[in-house]
Amino acid sequence: MSFRNAVFAGGGSRCFWQLGFWEGAIQSGLDLRSSVEFVGSTSAGCAIASAAVLDRSAVALNLFKDLTTRNPRNIHWRNLNPLRKAPLLPHAQMYREALELFIRPEDLATFNQVSMHFLMSGAPKWLSRAASAMIGASIYGLERMLRNPLHPKWPKRAGFRPIVGRANECRTVGEYVDLVLAASCIPPVLPEGKHANESVLDGGLIDNVPTLLAKDEPGETLVLLSSRYASLPTRPRMTYVQPSEPIRIDKFDYANPDGLQETFELGFVDGTQFAREKRVTARTTDPRG
Repeated sequence: MSFRNAVFAGGGSRCFWQLGFWEGAIQSGLDLRSSVEFVGSTSAGCAIASAAVLDRSAVALNLFKDLTTRNPRNIHWRNLNPLRKAPLLPHAQMYREALELFIRPEDLATFNQVSMHFLMSGAPKWLSRAASAMIGASIYGLERMLRNPLHPKWPKRAGFRPIVGRANECRTVGEYVDLVLAASCIPPVLPEGKHANESVLDGGLIDNVPTLLAKDEPGETLVLLSSRYASLPTRPRMTYVQPSEPIRIDKFDYANPDGLQETFELGFVDGTQFAREKRVTARTTDPRG
């Protein structure tokens, strides 16, 4: 099977499973590098999709492992001291630093060769930015607790709306980094959310598995999740893949390089198995025998 499209779910540090899956599948014969022409993603999936499209999985993993090795904890309580200028939560600074170290000016040409769409959430017009972040997170969290759907519905019903950013509209590395951060905006942990002069939030509020971005695309779509679900949908031309076992790292854990490595390795094993199964299926269904 050849996949023309790929969708990367959000999930913070858990998204390194996707990068491992991508690499394992490729090394086992699934030619995603040449077949994928469209990529849709949101939240941390945008950063992971960038690494996958650039074919620099190992570089991305080692870069973020290095940053997390130098970060001893996820909350720096001593920075509550008003005399200290460092942030209480290091996530935003580390995320931006990782992107600025990873993305190069020449990479923009590569991003133009693949249509890359990033999902963001626009808040209802009657809500302030602070209120929209709090209310949106509350609605999303409540729906996950009560229903745990693959594709949430409640935030959209509350007035949150999809906004799509396109990588090929970015003229500089800075604009690209800003776009990824906007699609990942979850205040107060990741507060940078500005796109086209509008305040935006993490696209996961609309759909953390943004298959809606690929709904008008032709061909087969590979959907890479970052968490396990009790059941996966069966939809025409769309293949969902999920971790074979629960991922142990928390999505906001930026102080756990061993957890990142473990998550990547699980993805690599799962991607390898997936590609092998596809090869077996292709052989058994080949009319030539």
